[in-house]
Amino acid sequence: MVTLPENKKRDISKPGKMKIWIYGAPMCGKTYLASQFPNPLILSTDGNIEFCDAPYMLIRDEMKKNGRIEKLTPAWQVFKETIDELAKKDNTFETIVIDLVEDLYESCRLYKYAELGITHESDDGFRAWDKVRTEFMSTMRRVSNLDYNIVWISHEDLTRDIVSANGKVTAIAPNIQPKIANKLSGMMDLVVRCTYERGKREIHIKSDAITFGGVRIPGKIPDVIPMEYSAIETLYTGKKE
Repeated sequence: MVTLPENKKRDISKPGKMKIWIYGAPMCGKTYLASQFPNPLILSTDGNIEFCDAPYMLIRDEMKKNGRIEKLTPAWQVFKETIDELAKKDNTFETIVIDLVEDLYESCRLYKYAELGITHESDDGFRAWDKVRTEFMSTMRRVSNLDYNIVWISHEDLTRDIVSANGKVTAIAPNIQPKIANKLSGMMDLVVRCTYERGKREIHIKSDAITFGGVRIPGKIPDVIPMEYSAIETLYTGKKE
């Protein structure tokens, strides 16, 4: 039976869970920033966690032996089983970090290839494109709905040219298909770009025709903030130390 909520306005003055997608060049400090969130668990696809002291799990293919029998568990299945376990809330983690989103998408593709018996989406009359996207998006939506702070990490893509009023320019966006990126961004409160230039680490919040991003947090939001967890927390609380 469905129970309707009480007909009264909700108190949104107190921040709930944070949902942030950060992207940027390799080695600009994205993973370290994510590790500063409250009680994080990093789900790492590339293993680049040597300079972070946060707990982590590697999301990769796992080969287990039982006598002479070897059984391969694909990375995507490992990820889904991890999400099943996290959904139980039988732990003390407060933040789930996915590092990197685009690696997960590739793991999803390979998983579906094996399931469908194909080597590329076009082998299934292009129906596989939809099957892969549906599998990926439905799982990522489940992740975004978990009762944790959610942080997604991606590398940036500087290979796409777009035509603007000033001529051809390079778009700045997460390293994943634009259609996927647009749908993923709708699940987040913030989609921001991290940079490390001239010894300065910053988070760029403002988006435009060139830079991919988005924000749904109410109030006056600055265009740029320091690459620090406290600065992100201030966006949600509105309180400055």
